[in-house]
Amino acid sequence: MTLIYAFLDEGGSWHGDPDATVLEPLPGAGTLTIPLGPQEQTCLFAGQRLSVLYAACDVEASETSYRLDDGESVRASWRVHELLAPAYRLRPAQAPTSFPAQPHPRPPVPGVKLEFGDPHRRYCLTAQPAQDGRMELTILVCSSDGIIHGELTGELDPRDLSDIGRLITAAAGACPTPEPLSPQPPATPAASVKAAHPGASWTTEAEQYLRDAHRAGTSLQQLSLDLGRSENSIRWKLHGLKLAPYPADLVTAQPTGTAPKQPRAYTVEEKRKAHPNAYMPWTDQDEKDLAARCAQGVLLAQLAQEFGRNEGAIASRLMKIGAVGPAADEALEFGG
Repeated sequence: MTLIYAFLDEGGSWHGDPDATVLEPLPGAGTLTIPLGPQEQTCLFAGQRLSVLYAACDVEASETSYRLDDGESVRASWRVHELLAPAYRLRPAQAPTSFPAQPHPRPPVPGVKLEFGDPHRRYCLTAQPAQDGRMELTILVCSSDGIIHGELTGELDPRDLSDIGRLITAAAGACPTPEPLSPQPPATPAASVKAAHPGASWTTEAEQYLRDAHRAGTSLQQLSLDLGRSENSIRWKLHGLKLAPYPADLVTAQPTGTAPKQPRAYTVEEKRKAHPNAYMPWTDQDEKDLAARCAQGVLLAQLAQEFGRNEGAIASRLMKIGAVGPAADEALEFGG
């Protein structure tokens, strides 16, 4: 059952059960204005606009619902009802059991991991608790074979998540889509898409056919037959169109004295070959260890090796935790 389990008064103190165990990914939030009335019908918070949290949680429910300022009616826990109902009002000399504002004024929000997709795209959202009740959000967009096509990271207040979702939905409707994510391949390739001879230049029609057929799941062997080109040629072109990872196995050995160019990592698995902890959530102990090593004078590149993450991730975390040391100074210059 969804209950109002805690509220924040205008003085900045929490009341009720702000540490209750919430049984859903994110609690709801709203406001509740307590009207003024006759003294015998007035509670301690009369005249205040309270910020309330509500969710399915492990506290005892009362029989009373309260109408929030947005019109939604939500039942209160017994503890909240005792504080808000006139029948349970406190004398002026008494003070309610309250929780003064702390560095973490909101109850902790549990981590969330959501994933869905279709035969052509996978969407993964991971949210981990951060400081001051905020959430660290990572969204990955991958193809069915694990190739990363998009990435979004940042921190936000979990109470803003619903509105941001509506904003993204509105943006999707307002922005034109150049081409569908799941196109249907042509039933029969036109003659113009097939190479006239080995090594022939790619035509616009051939590139478009390759895009559509690849995204529809056509095999490499079939693409080779349809386009009259070798499978290696198809793989290089897919990479050039940013539809497939770098075909490192097709690269010949570098001449002596020439440094090989490192291919870009396109999947989480490939990135973790270089940085084993890439995209892994930071624990409190990780942050303490990072701050300690930074204070000992370890530089950014060495910290990246020790913690199995790239320098950008280390720089960002150093800034976030307010670390002190040479690496923190490097992070400022790095842009973390």
